Amino acid sequence: MPLRVEPLLVLLPALALAEPRSLTVVPYPLEFDPRPELNASSDKLKGAWIEAVREAGEVITPSRRELDAAVVAIGRRDCRTANDCLAQLAVKGAGLYALHAMLELSEGGVFTVTARVVRDDGRLMGSFSAATPRGEKKRALVPFVKQLLVDAVKGLGVPTLPAFKEAATAPPPVVVEPPPPPPVAVVPEPPEVIAPPPTPPTPVGRIVGFTLLGVGVAAAGTGGALVGLAQGSARSLMVDARGFLPPGADADSLARARAANSTQLAGLVLLGAGGAVAVGGLLLALLSGTGESPASVALVPFAGGLVATIGGDWP
Repeated sequence: MPLRVEPLLVLLPALALAEPRSLTVVPYPLEFDPRPELNASSDKLKGAWIEAVREAGEVITPSRRELDAAVVAIGRRDCRTANDCLAQLAVKGAGLYALHAMLELSEGGVFTVTARVVRDDGRLMGSFSAATPRGEKKRALVPFVKQLLVDAVKGLGVPTLPAFKEAATAPPPVVVEPPPPPPVAVVPEPPEVIAPPPTPPTPVGRIVGFTLLGVGVAAAGTGGALVGLAQGSARSLMVDARGFLPPGADADSLARARAANSTQLAGLVLLGAGGAVAVGGLLLALLSGTGESPASVALVPFAGGLVATIGGDWP
């Protein structure tokens, strides 16, 4: 009859999966009030504390010698209040967690237990505090305190502590947005240069200029006529080139010569004044034009008078 091995094949994987819970907890030595009754049982109370941690938490603790070595290695006495002190104790004792418990006994016989558990990274995992009357003094001290410590360990939730730290959550990647493009520089267009409008001609100036020109020409013409009349009288009186009458001239010839001389003088004055007025009027008429091509005047002297040269656009 062949041997059936199916149950063995099924039990082997089941046994492989049923690994015991391996959790190492490092308890700091129990601290308590320096009362004679407690001091007398100091070693037993400290041993009861370690046994309470092992029984209530179903965990592994270092030996008494290893615990003492870990306490000496951290070199601190503030684990009652400092979480980082317990974190260092957990690391030195090769555990994931460290425990601290404080036992106090009041005058009225009330025990108060305060405890907390801290992970090796300094995180507080739980805290506990409870006050219990002792009752009859005939009750054995160490077993009673041990039960209080067992309740404290269970109240801390040590039996349910995770055997491993959760994986650290990686922070979300930092998305660096590129800076916005610089604004496009707008170069302002140069303002359009508008040439000023040409200076409009001045009609009044032109009218006055032409009027003066006409008056000057008329006066100059009158002066020229008087000069010609005087020269005709002088020729009739036979006045020589030096302006002298012939010898033997009578009084009438002398009077006529004086009159011709006065007429010539008046003609010359009118001729000069009329010429000046005519030139001034012409200049005024020219300078009152469009202004696009300014007029120019030049006076050239010569023997016996001046020649006026006028240039520019006629308005």
